[in-house]
Amino acid sequence: MLPNRIDEEWQALVGELPEGWQAAARATRAIRHDLGPLSDPEVLLRLVLGHAASDTSFRGVVAHARGTGLCDVSDVALFKRERHSGPWLEWIADQLLGQTLATLPASPLRVRLVDATCASKPGSTGTDFRLHVNVELPLRRFTSFELTDKYGGEAFTRFDVMPGDLLVGDRAYATAHGIGYVRDAQGHVLVRTNASSLPMWDDYTKERLDPLAFARCAKPGGNVEVRVEVRPPGKPPVVGRLCVYALPDDKALRAQERTRRTKIKRQKKPGKRAMESAKYVMVFTTVSADLMTTAQALATYRLRWQVELAFKSLKTVLHLGALPNRLPETGRTWLLAKLVCALLLDKLAHRDTAFSPEAQAVEAELTAA
Repeated sequence: MLPNRIDEEWQALVGELPEGWQAAARATRAIRHDLGPLSDPEVLLRLVLGHAASDTSFRGVVAHARGTGLCDVSDVALFKRERHSGPWLEWIADQLLGQTLATLPASPLRVRLVDATCASKPGSTGTDFRLHVNVELPLRRFTSFELTDKYGGEAFTRFDVMPGDLLVGDRAYATAHGIGYVRDAQGHVLVRTNASSLPMWDDYTKERLDPLAFARCAKPGGNVEVRVEVRPPGKPPVVGRLCVYALPDDKALRAQERTRRTKIKRQKKPGKRAMESAKYVMVFTTVSADLMTTAQALATYRLRWQVELAFKSLKTVLHLGALPNRLPETGRTWLLAKLVCALLLDKLAHRDTAFSPEAQAVEAELTAA
């Protein structure tokens, strides 16, 4: 690709950046002096994003910049600037997501998939960073994020909630505190649970409910539901529904085998309740039955595979997941740069198609379901 073509495409990306992004470079201390090429916010951002998008070394990035006539800097100088660019990139990502939220159409229920993915330093055998994201359907657009270290657990409280949001999460999000947080923000939840992870009380008798005993009422391949209460500490109870789907016999056997292998891998003995719970899919939701039937609630939870596609896109196209070095500052900057690249690509991809009549029809169909 010729340099002038590269410059043209770079200017197209610059046109998608939020207003004030250059001033934010100095406000966040990504640029601290007015000397040298890296004191230009556009040059610095181009090099930082180029480093993340190309997965090359600092030496490779500065050699390319020198060869194209962009600037002449050392790899050490770029490394030092990149270490301090994390807050700037986080500001840019927050502003880009704010633009996305402003364009979302009004809807009785806006389905938001919440989840987290991990990234590791070179040579690491575990998690070093965790990226928490909120993905809006049906367009699979990121609407919020938070980057934490390995100690940052998954929780609904990491996300801003607007009235009408339906947050869909896996078992990690099934906590009374998180459910109460979403309720207080006038949102709804739909979370996977099991026989013991989320304490529930029968809404009519006010007695503690055993989800597994209730699930036994469902025949293989059938659905049942019951009104329950979840009691966040220090807050009024949250009334919702426990929806249960009993897997057909063949699928139940496969699910039990997966549970058994998982327990053995963790050097634990599979208990009787865990093995029996594997035969059922249990979800708790605060959405009323007149807006979402039991079958629709279970079908909506199955949409979580969409967030896995979003993560797969980040990891296969942008190679998010394996950090280039061991320093936490540059690792954080690198991950945020990857996210900014993804958000800019998303804006370009949806610039002409977002909320077209076809997209609105898809959303209407999803909301109705």
